[in-house]
Amino acid sequence: MKIAAEADLNPIVADPGSLARRVLVFAPHPDDEVFGCGGTLGLLAAAGADITVVVVSDGALGGNSPGLVEGRENESRAAAQVLGYPPPTFWRLPDRGIRYGETLVIRMLAAITSAQADLVFAPAISEIHPDHQAVALAAGEALRRLGGNTRLAWYEISAPLLPNTVVDIGAVEARKLAAMQCFHSQLVEQPYAERIAALNRYRAYHLGPRATAAEAFAISDAAGLAQGCSPLFDSVPARRRRLGFAADGGDIPLVSVIVRSMDRATLGEALDSLALQTYDNLEVVVVNAKGGQHRDPGEHCGRFPLRIVNQGGTPLTRPQAGNAGLDAAQGQYLSLLDDDDTLDPDHLSHLVAALQSEAGAIVAYAGVRCIDRSAGGRTVSRIFGEQVDSTAQLLAGNFIPIHAPLFPRHLLTHARFDETLETYEDWDFWLQLMQVARFVYVNRVTATYFTGGNSGVSPLAPDWDAVRHAYGALHAKWIRIVPHEFKAICDLYHSAKAELLASRTEEKRLARLVHETDARLDAALARLDDNWPQDARERIAILERDLAEIRRQRDIAEFQVQDLLSSSSWSITRPLRLLKTVANRLLGRRRRAE
Repeated sequence: MKIAAEADLNPIVADPGSLARRVLVFAPHPDDEVFGCGGTLGLLAAAGADITVVVVSDGALGGNSPGLVEGRENESRAAAQVLGYPPPTFWRLPDRGIRYGETLVIRMLAAITSAQADLVFAPAISEIHPDHQAVALAAGEALRRLGGNTRLAWYEISAPLLPNTVVDIGAVEARKLAAMQCFHSQLVEQPYAERIAALNRYRAYHLGPRATAAEAFAISDAAGLAQGCSPLFDSVPARRRRLGFAADGGDIPLVSVIVRSMDRATLGEALDSLALQTYDNLEVVVVNAKGGQHRDPGEHCGRFPLRIVNQGGTPLTRPQAGNAGLDAAQGQYLSLLDDDDTLDPDHLSHLVAALQSEAGAIVAYAGVRCIDRSAGGRTVSRIFGEQVDSTAQLLAGNFIPIHAPLFPRHLLTHARFDETLETYEDWDFWLQLMQVARFVYVNRVTATYFTGGNSGVSPLAPDWDAVRHAYGALHAKWIRIVPHEFKAICDLYHSAKAELLASRTEEKRLARLVHETDARLDAALARLDDNWPQDARERIAILERDLAEIRRQRDIAEFQVQDLLSSSSWSITRPLRLLKTVANRLLGRRRRAE
């Protein structure tokens, strides 16, 4: 979850010309279409949109004057003319008698389909009037059933909504005011026009100092409507949460990262990678696993709090240190990091997002790159990153380094580090969690595993005796598998065997192709040796003779030129040559002038 800036929650400022080309408006009563979205309709009409307005009720309870129903309809027609769209259609359902149900939904769905609307306006469900609510609910259900790309714009009249879109209606503000004045029968009841104008001026709040009026909408698409209409009733904190922002610190789950430390020189690098995490609510728990005196890491890791856990002077095994960290951690989500590995800055943010987006018991984990420190610490030798879906698959090999996952704290009721294991305690821990949770791979490589440690089971430089011993201890614990897991292991074996055979077949095919290509190349070279050389040598000999003759002629010419330049006749005739040059220049200018 993110911390929201004000701009993140402001409504989008929409260009009416880009909102829609075919528009349908549902108005519960004559005048609602103008009060709620009249300015936007005026802008859409000016942009060339096709606009259809349906007034659902007869509005008969809007006063006591005679001929009220016909009078209110004429008022709506006059307002439509002012704003530039066609006269409305009137369904004349009973005022305060509109009922949300199949009949109304089907009729609205037919109207939307007939108008081929890409945008439908309807009052917001947050409206107080029961007719407004019924029309809003029926419009939402009709759009949900329709699906596709048509959108629904909820408008406000009697109750402000929490908008996600505002439209600047300053250019048609005067026309909307004039259109509202058409509803004489209603303005004698109360000054609706003044109050709607005040609402429109308030809605210009986010548009800057030059804006004078705006209309606000909550726009939904069919996919959003499929999730229900509850977002229309959101409070501001609820909206922040729905958009993935935090309303306060309690909305951001605390993540505890447990660092099992042997007080190695690399601890600072590991802590630095935690200090740079972009996730905002983090605590670091350093467990002194070496025993004795541990250097003081301080009380903060960057902007995050840090605590050190000392268990007396006795060194802790890997699983003992892991359990000590789990007991001390306070976070809702937990992760582990050894003191010689690192996390990329976005590692925890992506994993938290994955946990919050998935339902049920989830362990989220990311890809991890392997780098050998002894080789200079730069070359990636392997990537751990694949989806693991079953115990059988995970038993075949540990594909999940200890700092790859993030898991909810409540899963600790089903898993602890097995302190009887010397190594592979993390592998065993993941196997425990897999019995009660689904593992979700976040397809990003956001952590680094530095090999070259002293566990003896490093995946890139293993001590095979230590590996066999560790495997034996792990399999002795987990070998009691149920038949379907055994079948899954067999399937994995046969699949791997088939892939191996296929790769060997392909390898043989490629080797044969290379051999055949080499043979053809050798044959071609042999043909060149047989057919070319004599002819080529004769041509080269001719060219060499021609080149020698050219060089000889050049040498003779250079000798003659030098002899001429050094002669007395060349010096005596120098003035004549200069005169000839000047004469040629004068003659050229004269010809150009002519």
